[in-house]
Amino acid sequence: MHMCALMYYQKAKNNMVQDKTLNELAQVLDSKFLKTLSEPVRIDILKFLILNGQSDIGTIAENMPQDRSVVSRHLNLMHEVGILKGGKDGRHMIYEVDGGVFLKKLESISALVRVCIKLP
Repeated sequence: MHMCALMYYQKAKNNMVQDKTLNELAQVLDSKFLKTLSEPVRIDILKFLILNGQSDIGTIAENMPQDRSVVSRHLNLMHEVGILKGGKDGRHMIYEVDGGVFLKKLESISALVRVCIKLP
């Protein structure tokens, strides 16, 4: 293959990879995971659980200005997207930060950003 053709092919291939990565990043930035983190109440819940460890809905709700039903909906959404893990303890639902899943999602976002944005 001629050198110019080879260089053109490689550049086109690199552009396709870059486009794919940009599309992946765009999807992640518009994901339910990041939308979930964009709500201040959910950040407060996340901070509470990080500082206090696993807690039941009642304890979490006592430390939030929102009604228990509102806190419960936020907890369910955070559980759905993998920020929290939960389990029953008798009649109580206990939540805690799912550190492994949460960190993996953040690292994935970080890796995509590193590829898409040229750092100095």
